[in-house]
Amino acid sequence: MPHITLKKGFKEVLDRLQEEDLFLGREEALLLVRGDGGTYPVAILPRREGTLLRLDKGAHFLDLGEIHGILNRLTQEVGGEVIQSTLNPEARPSAPPPTFATPRKWLEEGGLQGLLKNPKEVAVEIGFGNGEFLERLAGQEKAVVGIEISNWAIKRALNRLKGKGPHAILKAPGGWAIKWLFPSESIDILYILFPFPWPKRPSRRLIQAPFIETLAEKLKKGGKVVLATDDREYAQQMRELFPESPCFQEGGEPEEINTKYLRKWTSLGLTIYRMTFIKKATPPSTDHQFPHLQHPVEAKLKDPQGMVEGFRPWTLPLEGQGFFKVERIYLNLGEGTLLFRTTFQDPDLSLHHQFLLWRGDILDLLPTWGETVPPPLAYAMEEMARWLSKDRQR
Repeated sequence: MPHITLKKGFKEVLDRLQEEDLFLGREEALLLVRGDGGTYPVAILPRREGTLLRLDKGAHFLDLGEIHGILNRLTQEVGGEVIQSTLNPEARPSAPPPTFATPRKWLEEGGLQGLLKNPKEVAVEIGFGNGEFLERLAGQEKAVVGIEISNWAIKRALNRLKGKGPHAILKAPGGWAIKWLFPSESIDILYILFPFPWPKRPSRRLIQAPFIETLAEKLKKGGKVVLATDDREYAQQMRELFPESPCFQEGGEPEEINTKYLRKWTSLGLTIYRMTFIKKATPPSTDHQFPHLQHPVEAKLKDPQGMVEGFRPWTLPLEGQGFFKVERIYLNLGEGTLLFRTTFQDPDLSLHHQFLLWRGDILDLLPTWGETVPPPLAYAMEEMARWLSKDRQR
């Protein structure tokens, strides 16, 4: 994370900051800074030689240039000699892509049907890299959706897609986006080309049994999943998992794949594993729910400051080996509001950080990059509200 250490006392730094955006914890403080790309949580920590300012967890989707600019401005505001810094003083925010959609914007503008004007045929690529293959798809008279989290990749892809057919770029984790943002039986063909194999942590791979169940719901009958990888063990896992589902059958090796990574790995003499799986049956219907844009829940708490002082991390197990954890609490002394740093993990979204704001007996999400509230997180927030209210009665 970008950070800077100043030769200035912790209390001196806090005294120079805007109190309405400053939240105090037991061992550190958190400053909320509004930028063009969202709300940036900046952690402020005491150090023996001074004070450390760094981008906190939960803002990893935001623009790096703007992050550097914000930390540089804070450095000038609070003063003090710079002891150590990872910042680029010349960094500037990149121009936002014109059709870039966060999950919130995707839902606000009508999702797949609204953004692409009721398409008849939809092709989706998860993790499109430089956008070369996505550009070819957009020239085949079908609506195209690219899903990525890299600002660099999104910018490159949008430059390639100018003047092409109907398309949308969605900035979100791939598995999460497919599960929560696409209607049932809405995708004709899905490409996942050279996904990261996570050799040391295979449990974080995209292709897992729960994700295959999701694909069986989201693909149209007869729809295809096209896969490619240079990792032999990952390819074997793919070939084992898809046939285990009664909804898929193998469809042979695809011919249309030609990407930068394929050419690179082929030139190095690596074997490329390519495969197609076809949806042959539709699973029993599920009650599909899109995420909430907001999910305020009532949480009555008598002593916010006492809650911070006596806090212990709280974890809620979720279905499918997921969990929700309240890691830290921060208090705004002026307003008496609380800010909670939490971690939410399910099979589609691993170690995703959220900030929840408690104000006036209402707990709700603090959006940092266009975040939304999927049903498992809504459930966790409701349970958290009960936990907070019970704590008041102790």
